[in-house]
Amino acid sequence: MGRKVILLVLISFLLGWIPLAGAAEEESRLKFSGDLRGRFEGFWFERDETGSRSEDRRRIRYRLRLNAKATINDHAAVGIRVGTGDINSRSGNQTIGSPVDFGSNEFDVRQAYLVIMPFAKGELPNRDGHWKIQFGRVPNPFYWKNGKDMMLIDNDFNPGGISTNFDVAVSEKASIFANIAGFIVDENKAARDPFFTGFQGGIEVELANNLTTGVRGSFYYFDYLDDDFLERGVDGTGGVTSGGGNVVDGLTGDPNGGNLQVVETQAFLKLGSWPVFAFGGFSSNLSAEPSQEFSVEEENIAYNAGLEGGDKKKNVHLGLAYFFIEANAFPSQYIDSDLFDGRTNRKGFFFYGTRQLLAGADFGIKLFASDAIETDLAAFTPSVEDSERIRLQVDLIYEF
Repeated sequence: MGRKVILLVLISFLLGWIPLAGAAEEESRLKFSGDLRGRFEGFWFERDETGSRSEDRRRIRYRLRLNAKATINDHAAVGIRVGTGDINSRSGNQTIGSPVDFGSNEFDVRQAYLVIMPFAKGELPNRDGHWKIQFGRVPNPFYWKNGKDMMLIDNDFNPGGISTNFDVAVSEKASIFANIAGFIVDENKAARDPFFTGFQGGIEVELANNLTTGVRGSFYYFDYLDDDFLERGVDGTGGVTSGGGNVVDGLTGDPNGGNLQVVETQAFLKLGSWPVFAFGGFSSNLSAEPSQEFSVEEENIAYNAGLEGGDKKKNVHLGLAYFFIEANAFPSQYIDSDLFDGRTNRKGFFFYGTRQLLAGADFGIKLFASDAIETDLAAFTPSVEDSERIRLQVDLIYEF
């Protein structure tokens, strides 16, 4: 309760401090955008370490998203996203043929947030940077658009809470940024609310003409976790999305919950004249401990590396990446749902390509090949099941 009161007081203070400003130009106050994606998806399985082999399957899916951005004045705005999907926090996809007999699909609020800009239009006084604060169900504040930033947190993740984003140019060729956020994981009536906070900072530097590099560091902290949270990470039990791979007494070292601390870094190098883009990252769960119940080690690291290049408008954009995510690297219910089906204790390659057909219309292909890292069935059955598989996605995307 104390944290909630402090949060409300802070928001009230910021709203009261912002000076009154005239409305923005009428024609630019409200902007709409969206996208519609059609997808063919196929799964091809091999026999896994459990001795079973799932049937190969194919399906057709679609996803619709509608966005609205309302500029209230130079210091305030509102963002909204609605889209297909149910309560799944990591996907808005709908499968053709579900529900049966052409039942209608759900359409839900994915984002709804206030934007507070202490300085006019979010620009710092000297106009060499930006600062904004967002409150509500916000876009993922930790997502980096450099490379495939999908190792720990799904890109469709829209958490509820407060975030602030800051960036500033420190020279003509270098800029720094910082993201800070706090979110409520589960609103408990009889106990303290499990929460998730993150602190992230980084720098991007132009080393030479058409040569840019950047690095970021992140610290993620979860506290007041309970056994329900851990169970969702072990096998998805009771969750709003799939999950599997965490070891119940290994993720935090406490089978009843506890806290979780994860450090992560990502870096990239971009040669703009080709263009070619190399990226990679590493993370470690500092709270993980060897499991006493299953006699396995911490299983607490994750890493990735990738290379991509080309221009989707001129020819084609292609990429290849490798991901390695141990069982207790991060809560599995937040892992990217496409990469390893929302599982930890997985490793594999990811090939992707995009070609722009016409303005606002893209053709894309993604191929995921995965396998289990550890195969001890006593500890890792939820992540070993169906781990040896190929997943293909062929997309047609219209943006408007």
